[in-house]
Amino acid sequence: MVQHEFERQVRRDFVKSLAAASIAAMSASAPRSLRAEVESVKQPAPRADSCILIWMGGGMAAPDTFDPKHYQPFRVGLPVSEMLSTFPAIDTAVRGVQICQGLEKIGAVLDRGTLIRSAVQPDLGSILHSRHQYHWHTGYVPPQTVACPHIGAWIARMRGPLNPVIPPFINIGQRLEGVGESEELKAFTTAGFFGSEFGPMNLPFPEDAAASVKPPGAMTAGRFTSRNRLFRKLVDQSPQRQYLSDYQQESMLRSMDKAYRLLSSKDREAFDISLEPAESRAAYEGSRFGRGCLLARRLVEAGARFVEVTTEYVPFLHWDTHANGHETVARMHSEMDPPMAITIGRDSL
Repeated sequence: MVQHEFERQVRRDFVKSLAAASIAAMSASAPRSLRAEVESVKQPAPRADSCILIWMGGGMAAPDTFDPKHYQPFRVGLPVSEMLSTFPAIDTAVRGVQICQGLEKIGAVLDRGTLIRSAVQPDLGSILHSRHQYHWHTGYVPPQTVACPHIGAWIARMRGPLNPVIPPFINIGQRLEGVGESEELKAFTTAGFFGSEFGPMNLPFPEDAAASVKPPGAMTAGRFTSRNRLFRKLVDQSPQRQYLSDYQQESMLRSMDKAYRLLSSKDREAFDISLEPAESRAAYEGSRFGRGCLLARRLVEAGARFVEVTTEYVPFLHWDTHANGHETVARMHSEMDPPMAITIGRDSL
């Protein structure tokens, strides 16, 4: 009897999940009436124009960053059970709240944020970091039957652009090729069923961002226009078009129009961190992550809606500290503390 009830519950859960996925997929494609119904749902009024998400890719050690535990100075023969945190705790701007040594600048502005220590993640099986990143970035637990949009794509679609020239969703610091688990990363770094026009502009290296929005070589404005016209014609005649819905095809063409406007606009100077005053730039220098935070600030000021900056997830590197944990975290402290503190909002630091 118990087994039958369990099987019925599994079937009910499966049908509910399938129905939810189907509605999501349909709402982004041909059935306009259903899409209008979904879009008519009343949304809470937004209280911010833009969002910068700072993503520490991997398994960041909470007791060595934002949730210090008992600290015992190292000595030969020290039992592992007594080494709960390898950094001593320091006071912050919030009375009674401590974080780890090495994050002094963040501690000084912690009153500008909310520190959550109660989050517990489910066991999502193998390829743990990639699955959790998918869950956090999309709100969906993998695997899914449809391509799910990144949270940045949601914001780009629901809020629209602040500046019609600047991409509303920009992803800084994460390579999608040659880093291991690349397909898993690509799975959530997308607009999914929303269409490519809401997808991210990927900028793996902040110092190269200016070059990514500059027409190649000494190309004249007329030649650039001609190339864009020819490219659109090639896309329109592509044999792959038969595999796209009209909605997806139109979305791709709209994304091309936006790219053309950006490369033709003076606003693309926001991508050039070398234009930042030397004194301001110095506060962010020292790491690729810091330069990413500087670029994120410039892009938000220019009208980007959602910018993600990451330390970059590469298996067994950066925050994925499987070896030399203390030395690696100490280095990451020094790389993340100044730019994160400034990004939180106090330029005087």
